[in-house]
Amino acid sequence: MSSSKKRKHDSCCTQPQSCSCSSSYPKSPPKSCPAYGNFFNNTSLVTVLTRTAFPFNMQGPIAGGVSLLNPTTIFIENGGDYRVNFVITDNTVVFVPNPFAFPHLPTVSLFLNNVQVPLEQANFGLEITQAEGRGCKPIVRDTILSIPDNSILELRNITTQGPITTIITRDSVGNNVQLSRKHSLIPSLGKQSHLAKVAFLHT
Repeated sequence: MSSSKKRKHDSCCTQPQSCSCSSSYPKSPPKSCPAYGNFFNNTSLVTVLTRTAFPFNMQGPIAGGVSLLNPTTIFIENGGDYRVNFVITDNTVVFVPNPFAFPHLPTVSLFLNNVQVPLEQANFGLEITQAEGRGCKPIVRDTILSIPDNSILELRNITTQGPITTIITRDSVGNNVQLSRKHSLIPSLGKQSHLAKVAFLHT
């Protein structure tokens, strides 16, 4: 004899912020709602003046409300805790053996909603003191940011010291920015937390 009782199916909610699944029987754990993006620049030498943002002309896979709003600005629709990773290759070969171009102190920082992220968290740079040390030097860093809904993120050149404050990136390799968010089962302040990764690549 067949039973008339039917087991209810789990259904993942469509709200991107909560993204939890519910079922009366059996009880299911939350499922993931990933958000991610990968942005990079594959053009030849790009000159980035101080106090301006690094541009990107290409993007890899994106999901979950992460997109390139314009060539220098990443848009994050759904808030959460995001891991941001970036690689910038500073090209000092173009300075030729010019001792007056050094020390070269390229410094970059993340800006969230046009506000610089605190120095200890997202402000990184290099120190090249002599012409003999010139070359293509990568600035590679990652951090975790708590990003509100509908936010914008930029990576800017904030170099203010040294005879040359411009950053010239290496052509076609070594520059990247990535952003991603993964659902976490660990509650934070009574809310489901998310870990995301933003990656920037600039060549």
